[in-house]
Amino acid sequence: MSDIWPTVPAGTAPASPRPRRRRAGAVPALVAAVAVVAALAGLAVHQAGTFFVFSPGTAPVITTSASCRLDQGSLSLPGGSPCVRLEVPAHRAHRSTGRLLMVDVEVGQASPLQWAEYELGLLGREREMVPVAAYAGNTPASELGCQDAQQMSSANENAALAALQALHYPVGGRELGAQVVGVLAGSPAWEAGVKCNDLITAVDGQPVRTAASLTRYLANLAPGTRVTLTDRPGGTRRAQEVRVTLAAPPAKLVAQGFSDRSFLGVETQTDLRPVLPFPVSVNAGSIGGPSAGLAFTLAILDSLGNGNLTGGHRVAATGTISPDGAVGQVGGVREKTVAVRQAGAQIFFVPAAEYSQAEPLAGKSLRVVPVASLAQALAVLQHRFGGSPLPRH
Repeated sequence: MSDIWPTVPAGTAPASPRPRRRRAGAVPALVAAVAVVAALAGLAVHQAGTFFVFSPGTAPVITTSASCRLDQGSLSLPGGSPCVRLEVPAHRAHRSTGRLLMVDVEVGQASPLQWAEYELGLLGREREMVPVAAYAGNTPASELGCQDAQQMSSANENAALAALQALHYPVGGRELGAQVVGVLAGSPAWEAGVKCNDLITAVDGQPVRTAASLTRYLANLAPGTRVTLTDRPGGTRRAQEVRVTLAAPPAKLVAQGFSDRSFLGVETQTDLRPVLPFPVSVNAGSIGGPSAGLAFTLAILDSLGNGNLTGGHRVAATGTISPDGAVGQVGGVREKTVAVRQAGAQIFFVPAAEYSQAEPLAGKSLRVVPVASLAQALAVLQHRFGGSPLPRH
């Protein structure tokens, strides 16, 4: 888009000058109008900085094909279609009769123009303005990339556990510690140098195996207490001792329900490493976040089952997955619905609580199906769309 300014055509003589009358207040009115425009522009710039814009992303096919390769930072097939690489032992993989798609959302800082479109109701149904606080929570913007990568890694591991359990393979998991998902800026942990993706394995010499055990240990300590964390930076094997002085919890967190006496300033999750009978993993390239868990699980089941899980249909899915098969809520369901519809999907599994956001954007060719568990998705595929039952191993 460019600005077009009025000009006088070349070779045109200007009109004869005439005396101009100056109306009282004309110049002050112009100055006031310029000031109003400048103020509105400043407001748009400020307000845009407090929002992200969600737009429809891509719907990569999940495939075991070796032709799904990295190209200019993204995974794609030879024709340029986006893909995600599923890796299972070759002798266990089955060729799929249909297609399984994951889906992502384009997330970017809102521009002043997009904020203006939003205020005027012109942003449309296929894009969404999301407040920074709603998207990032208490996580600083600098930590979001690390958090997305961690969540994708967890989705990969949980999908493998859920799928292999559904196939009745023996699986397990090892709890390695409290993995740092985010560090609140200015908090005691932040000041001590604790970073996203660090692994806390002990406090004052007491072993920490889970995120809950870290919370329990710190819950009753008073502000001002000095503790020593055994921390593995970036999840490496090299451990270091980090001394942190706990603080009183900020009023903002107390208002959000934080009830511990003291405050460290980290968000953690249990680092649970799957113990599997054979390697299973999914490579999504630069895509991050937890919402591909259900799609990954279905793709693993299709490949390790008999290749007919979809009944020959193009099936897309979004939703987190837990090792026991529970499907959790995600963000950007409206935009994801548009993306999978444009990709030609016929069935779209979404978390049950978000069905009302997806269904109005599905169109005539896409069937949106709400599910709360992996078992529900499998039952729908088998009984409504001709998918084969899973074999028992």
